[in-house]
Amino acid sequence: MKKICAFILVAFVFSTTAFAYDHLITNETSSVKEQGTLQAEASILYTSASKAFDMDGESGDLADDATNLFVPLKIRWGCRLVPNLEFLVILPFEKWDMGDAGESGLGDIWFAGKYAIMPEGLLTLRGALDIPTGDDEKGLGGAGGFGIDVAAMTQKELGEATLDGQVGVRYNVEDSDTKWQPGLGVYLDGEGSYELTEAWAAQLGLELMFIGDGKADGNDAKDSGVNWIELNVGAKYKLGENMGLKGDVLYNVAGKNSNQYFGVLVRFCYGF
Repeated sequence: MKKICAFILVAFVFSTTAFAYDHLITNETSSVKEQGTLQAEASILYTSASKAFDMDGESGDLADDATNLFVPLKIRWGCRLVPNLEFLVILPFEKWDMGDAGESGLGDIWFAGKYAIMPEGLLTLRGALDIPTGDDEKGLGGAGGFGIDVAAMTQKELGEATLDGQVGVRYNVEDSDTKWQPGLGVYLDGEGSYELTEAWAAQLGLELMFIGDGKADGNDAKDSGVNWIELNVGAKYKLGENMGLKGDVLYNVAGKNSNQYFGVLVRFCYGF
């Protein structure tokens, strides 16, 4: 079996982007909160990988199993002054282990704004800032330094089914400590849900991320791009008018310089 390229190990030690789950993208929809309303979401995600995709997209064994624990807290606020505008803050706690190595701490904080241009979620624009609060030298947070993300999102209801989609681009500057700058990121994400009962809904989603070759201390790093195709299957349960639970199983089915992981996510949300 083809040997995993050294960049995978570097990417894992210096950045959790070796795992595909993305706090800003995964399970996000184009809907925005109503004016003056607040919602808090707390999630727990555990991922594990014994294999990884190399620079050519071929799967091979890692020297040690790689595990991650993510505990992101999301706070959403529907702007009281401007209709159809939502603000979002993501505060992620992260912990990773690989053999005898491991670190834990705060990851990168996201500040985002979503504005619904068309009604019923038909077109929503999202802009986000990636604040590099995670220590890249300890493998916490995303690769690179300060970043921006811009996306267009849509939603369509078809009877009992709802379809969600988003397309976006992401750019990060060089990290001041590791001197690493990832390439430009482009992503596509789609998810469908179907209401089984008034309380239960089943969901299926697919996320594609393509990050170009990066730069190490200003020099081009050939074959360092990170790509993934993540499949998620889950369900959500409505506990009440303003409360809900969601469970997801995630799997990285294909990629480049990324871990071939399996993950389980549980989320609780409460609206005020």
